[in-house]
Amino acid sequence: MNILVVSPYLPWPLDAGGKVAQYASLACLRTDHRFALVCPVYSEKRMSDAAALQIHFPEIKVRAVYCGASAQRNHSKTDLLTRSLRWGARQYRRLRYAAPPDAGQQKERPVPAYPFGPLPEPFLVAVADELAQGCDLVQAEFAEMLSLGAWLPTEIPKVFIHHQLHFVYARRFSAARKLGSYSEYLVKVMLVQEQTYLRAFDGVVVFSDEDKHALSGWIEDEKVHVSPFPISGSSGISDKFFQARFSFVGSEEHFPNRDALEWLTEEIWPEISKQVPGSILKVIGQWGEASRTRYSKPGVEFTGYVADLENAIAGSVMLVPLRIGSGIRVKLLDAMAQAVPAVSTSIGCEGLPVSDGMEILIRDDAAKFTSAAVELANDLELRARLATAGKELMARVYSPEQVRKRRNEIYQIVLGVHSQCAS
Repeated sequence: MNILVVSPYLPWPLDAGGKVAQYASLACLRTDHRFALVCPVYSEKRMSDAAALQIHFPEIKVRAVYCGASAQRNHSKTDLLTRSLRWGARQYRRLRYAAPPDAGQQKERPVPAYPFGPLPEPFLVAVADELAQGCDLVQAEFAEMLSLGAWLPTEIPKVFIHHQLHFVYARRFSAARKLGSYSEYLVKVMLVQEQTYLRAFDGVVVFSDEDKHALSGWIEDEKVHVSPFPISGSSGISDKFFQARFSFVGSEEHFPNRDALEWLTEEIWPEISKQVPGSILKVIGQWGEASRTRYSKPGVEFTGYVADLENAIAGSVMLVPLRIGSGIRVKLLDAMAQAVPAVSTSIGCEGLPVSDGMEILIRDDAAKFTSAAVELANDLELRARLATAGKELMARVYSPEQVRKRRNEIYQIVLGVHSQCAS
């Protein structure tokens, strides 16, 4: 099939969980179909990243559409409505992509992220051009692309890949930050938008049974399909290298990571470092100088983005103290695939077929989370048992071949659903 994939995120470099999921899925399906990937980008750096991605995926047409300020200014004359939509898009991008303020002024956003702003005109022109060239299926990914369902031609089958149920994220954000009536208003408005946009698609792919259950009643159950993304297995790194090292993976761009690192460094890490002398916490991902200063504690080291995550987390205990979010945490899958034992909150491991004490340790209280991390640091047998079970789970459920088979089944189902609706 000719499949047009539209995404707000270019899946390169692999510096965020959503990018990893998208990249891995395309990698395991690229010989089965002819893909064209269209993404908006806002800098010359991202244009270079697109060129690098094209080298990795020569079978896939990678079309990065520059949507920076100059692209908007140089476009043809538009009416008042279009100019207003452009203004809205600029304001959304300013809020969504702006770097966090300085440490001395840093106040987290008082409301959940709003992903339903209008998409940039150059991007839509590029999508229309790809549609005119012909495709058998359109695949939209991430909440920012949900509104496309209302615009795409009705005669073309459409599937949406739901990386994170936004209404779940928004509710948890508001509850965790104890927000007021304006936040409640936004959550309810976004809930209606998410419901409405999803109904425009012939099929919705989620990564877990929990997410499918959460969508029950919104759209027909037969239109919601569970399919994980593939995770590659480990190279079998031995546990003997463990030397009181802990890992936290995530960048500051995603608010739940900032909330998690704040909780970790304020309430959990000081106790771990007391009980495990000489321990080190490696924070892997992009964090600005202000954030590094804010979350600095003895033993905490910021590595920045690392290209080889396998070696970066090898021999450590992974800590996943997430309190906000929805969807599947790629960082935890990566840890289990690389035979790295982990401690997670219930939200951090939500949607994964894991049990406390079997593949990982699950704790939601700061003191209990600390105790679990210390226990893993001191118990080689426990580390080895969790690492082995986690690795076996990844091979059984998340192998590229399993995902490839399931996604192709879903494509055929979506084509059938669309055909029935059209007749």
